[in-house]
Amino acid sequence: MVYVISMNLNNFFSSQIILENELLILQPLAEIDIDAIESISYSDELGEFGKRVKSRKDLAEYFDYCFNSKKAKELYPFIIFNKTNNKPIGITMFGNISFPHKRLEIGWTWIGEQFQGTGINYQCKKLLLDYCFDELRLRRVEFKIDIKNIRSQKAIEKIGAIKEGLLRNYNIQSYGESTGTYIYSILKDEWEDIKLNKSYENYILQR
Repeated sequence: MVYVISMNLNNFFSSQIILENELLILQPLAEIDIDAIESISYSDELGEFGKRVKSRKDLAEYFDYCFNSKKAKELYPFIIFNKTNNKPIGITMFGNISFPHKRLEIGWTWIGEQFQGTGINYQCKKLLLDYCFDELRLRRVEFKIDIKNIRSQKAIEKIGAIKEGLLRNYNIQSYGESTGTYIYSILKDEWEDIKLNKSYENYILQR
């Protein structure tokens, strides 16, 4: 187990990070995953990914983007699998990583249409946040969400993230120029409080 004392971008991006609980397993995205991911792609209900990826060619370009970003030490993409039947559920990533400042961003996430609203997003975020705070020993995890993405804003607020402000004209999305991106965060102490609140977790899983 590697902790933040010795962690840097080189050994982080060269490591095989596998996170799992009784429901899910998250593992590094690989070239062989393209067929599995294609089986749940091509839907307008998949946020930015759904607007960007409309064909096998688009999907191959998306995979190239993921792998090139990982090679450049910018993004660490995971594929999310259902642990029971080994079926794909979606993709999520770590990015904007700063070990000196003990922070990173979780994002670039999409969940297959049939899994939305089932509690999968919370389970996935819990695995990622536990890893960030318990193993990497970070102080802060960030989330950035487009101003028009109300569903994701509500989801991350239910998890307990704090909305810190609006970044105006921050991104250009597949649909065109965005007017803003909200930035959220969870701090280590806040996440410990959230995990201790069992009634809150039960509420999330019932949504």
